[in-house]
Amino acid sequence: MPDVPLPDSLRLTAEPTLRRPLLIAGFQGWNDAGEAASSAVRFVHRRWRCDVLGDIDPEEFYDFTQIRPQVRLERGERIVEWPPNLFSSKHAEALDRDVILLSGIEPHAGWRSYVECVMAVCEKFNVEGAIILGALLAEVSHARPVRITGSASADWLARPLGITTRTRSTYQGPTGIVGVLTQALRDKGIATASLWANMPFYVQRTPNPKGSLALLERLNRGFGLGLNLHDLEVFAARFEAQVAGDIEENSEVADYARRVASIADEEEDDDEEALDEPQTSEELPDAASMVEDLERFLREQRGQQGQP
Repeated sequence: MPDVPLPDSLRLTAEPTLRRPLLIAGFQGWNDAGEAASSAVRFVHRRWRCDVLGDIDPEEFYDFTQIRPQVRLERGERIVEWPPNLFSSKHAEALDRDVILLSGIEPHAGWRSYVECVMAVCEKFNVEGAIILGALLAEVSHARPVRITGSASADWLARPLGITTRTRSTYQGPTGIVGVLTQALRDKGIATASLWANMPFYVQRTPNPKGSLALLERLNRGFGLGLNLHDLEVFAARFEAQVAGDIEENSEVADYARRVASIADEEEDDDEEALDEPQTSEELPDAASMVEDLERFLREQRGQQGQP
């Protein structure tokens, strides 16, 4: 293991010898519609009972009036829990490499220093590739299978995940921590892939286990992780039933949801390969146009019904 100088904010508590590890990361925040990506990483951490490697000190990266510390009681003692950015690892018997998980939160400040902490972990443990999970708001139906899009910079990541190989993004505009970290990884020659769950923008319930399940199914199928997803399947089915009930209580949103589903069916008929086309591998699209479309549709419906 190389002797890598560690940033002051990176607090490693274990330094195991890992086999050509793969980093899997997900971040709460802008890149995490319905908390699908961050929930997926936390699920893996709990299901695998991963060993903690360390964390990133949140002090210089967060406004604690926006993300507040939590207080809990443990054996009668009050404990303050700060916003976590946790690194953990798993010796994956079914793989020819081990896995490092990063369950993070998009920082409010100090992005370059934050990314330096992640890169130090990658260098310390000789990470060979990284898969970053995300979730974006899209004009998709809650009643259809979750659409997964993405891209990778190397074939050995793209092929198992069923996504395209693309070494350069043509996107221009605002980015999140996913975009900044992905660029830093590529600059260091580390292969990267991104998987995005496309979440229906008109669904208000969160977290969305259906999105988390879709991401983990793709990872499971591609890399043979051997994750038991039964619990998540039950949660996703229950969630879908709850969302369907919410929507049917609002006739206007129900009409809009049916229109989105109809459009989705037509697009699938036109192009059966649409599920694997990369929509945006590193950035969240601006959802304003979709929200405006929904509001315009609702206004038209009220006008047809003679409502103000």
